[in-house]
Amino acid sequence: MEVIPIHLDRESSEFDIYDKINKNTEKIIINDNDVLVISSKYLSISEGRIKKLAGIKPSSQAIQSSKLYHIDPKIMELVLRESDEIFGGLYGFILTSSHKVLAPNAGIDKSNVPHGSVVLYPKYPYHSIEILKQKFFIDSWKRVGIVLSDSRILPMRKGTVGIALACCGFEPVIDLKGTLDLFGNVLKYTSQNLADCLASIGTMIMGESDASTPVIIIRGLNIKMTDKPISSDTLNMDSKFDIYVRGLSKRIDPSYV
Repeated sequence: MEVIPIHLDRESSEFDIYDKINKNTEKIIINDNDVLVISSKYLSISEGRIKKLAGIKPSSQAIQSSKLYHIDPKIMELVLRESDEIFGGLYGFILTSSHKVLAPNAGIDKSNVPHGSVVLYPKYPYHSIEILKQKFFIDSWKRVGIVLSDSRILPMRKGTVGIALACCGFEPVIDLKGTLDLFGNVLKYTSQNLADCLASIGTMIMGESDASTPVIIIRGLNIKMTDKPISSDTLNMDSKFDIYVRGLSKRIDPSYV
């Protein structure tokens, strides 16, 4: 497997992401079956998803919730707009689902954007990268996969890892149910989320601060390419089936343990 970083200029307003990647890959030929891992924030900026907080008018619900969780009312307003579900929160953070992905504050980020602004998730992440994938095929006849990555903290773990906000062009989940482990036991529930694994590689190479590497190419993977549409239902499950959400909503009294 080969990992190729693509260094691109910092952007702070809407731009054509396909042209930007193409112009900066003249010395790097994109091959068939390459997977591009693209920062979700970079795609968001290209789509003009930067919001100036000065122009946000918080609703009465946002004002009330901001007092409860000690969050800027304007950011709280954006959280309410961008969330699929809201599970609760604590000082400075609301735990939400956005595009069926568990995310603090609906994935809204204040880093690497102009002061006084925030960047939101892409509006239609699966649609956006599917269009991008088609452009590569139409212009160069190259079939590529794309992973839209974001960084995330895991429950009870320090530091960030990568997660796939969306993907296209390859089968992202490998179902291992029915296969045998090293001791001959039949796996009943196991599947591997290849998209999240690739997103973590991307997050590691991209960095979290000023690396300015919002796109990487991963080459030499043994993956199954596909032209079928990928949706959030392919990668995500409803919160009512998630062991973390369900488990934390039914906490056991410590006195019984």
